[in-house]
Amino acid sequence: MKIALAINGEGFGHAARSACLARELSRDHQVVVWAPRTVLAFLRSELPDLEFHHIPVLQLAKQNHRIVYGRTLLMNARLIAAIPCIVHRIRRQFQREGIEALISDYEPFASRAAVKCGLPVVSFCHQAVLDRVPDYSVPGLVARLMNRFMIPPGVNHVLSSSFFDGDIGPLIRPELRTPSDTIGSHILVYGSASIRNCLEAALTQFPNHDFRLYPRTNGNYVEDFRSARAVIGPSGHQMLSEALCLRKPVLTFPQPGQNEQILNARMAEETGLARVGNLDRAIEEIRSFLEHADAMKLDPSGSRHSFILRDESERAARRIAALLSREPVASAVRKRTADLIPA
Repeated sequence: MKIALAINGEGFGHAARSACLARELSRDHQVVVWAPRTVLAFLRSELPDLEFHHIPVLQLAKQNHRIVYGRTLLMNARLIAAIPCIVHRIRRQFQREGIEALISDYEPFASRAAVKCGLPVVSFCHQAVLDRVPDYSVPGLVARLMNRFMIPPGVNHVLSSSFFDGDIGPLIRPELRTPSDTIGSHILVYGSASIRNCLEAALTQFPNHDFRLYPRTNGNYVEDFRSARAVIGPSGHQMLSEALCLRKPVLTFPQPGQNEQILNARMAEETGLARVGNLDRAIEEIRSFLEHADAMKLDPSGSRHSFILRDESERAARRIAALLSREPVASAVRKRTADLIPA
C-alpha cells in the first residue's frame, strides 16, 4: 500500500514520533511524507530513503511561556483563509503520487484533502487523549475545540499515542530506548524557545552542577540524555515520554494555559518520576529538585490512570496497517475524484 504520512508541529515532538512510525511502516509499505519545512532536515536525516513534500503549519504566538490566543489567531489568519487552496493542492499531489491511504499526526490540511479524495484516514496523535480526560476550564475547552479542527469529520479512525491512557504507548527513537551503561552526574536541560532565557538565568545560581543545555550546535544530545542523572525541560509529550522510558527523574515546566502540557506534566508526576515546576519560581524549583532527584523512583501505584513507559513503534505500525487494510481500496475513488479536480 502507498501511504501518505502527514506531520504537524513547529518542534520535533511530532516529527520524532512520526519518524519511528514511518520506519516501521516502510518495511511493508511505501511511505511518502508531508511535513513542515522546520522539521524536513531532521526527517530526511532519520528517513533518508523516503520521499518528502512540504506542508504549511499553524503557529503559536507565545509570550513569557504563555500562548497568546488573540495574536495566534491573527498570525494564522491568512493561512486559515487559504485552507481551500491548500487542500486542493494536496489533493492533486495525492492523486499524482497514487496515494491509497493517509496517516495524520494532528495535521489538518492533508486530512481534509484525503477525506475529499475518499481515502481511508487514520489520525494518530497524542492530542486525541485529551478528549478522554474531562476538563471544562477555558484551556480545556479550547484544546477540545482545537481537536475538532485538527481531526476533521470524515476521519475513519482516531488512535491516541500516549504514555498515559493511550490506545498505543509512546514511540521512542531507537537510540533513546535504553539508558547508558554508565550514568553520569550531569543534568540534561532542554530549553525550548519560550523558557530558555529563564532557565539559563536560574541555572547560573548552581555553579557546582554540570548542566548540559540543549539545543546547541555542539555536544551529543542523545548520549547526554541517555547518561544523564536527571532531566529538566518543558512538558511536551515526546520529551517527557523519552525521559520516563529511560527512567530519568524529571523537573518539567508546563506552559500556563496550555491544556495538553498541564495534563502531560500532571500525569508524569503521577508516575513518581516527575515534579511539576513553576517557571516564576525556577530557582527554588531547581534547588528542591536537585536535592530530591536521586530519591525519585517509578511508582504509579497510587494513580487511577494506566501508564505505558516503553517504545511501541512496532505495535503502532501493526495496528494502523490492520485498520487501513479493513477500509475499501481507494483506487476507484481516486479515479472519480481526479475527474472532478481541474488541472
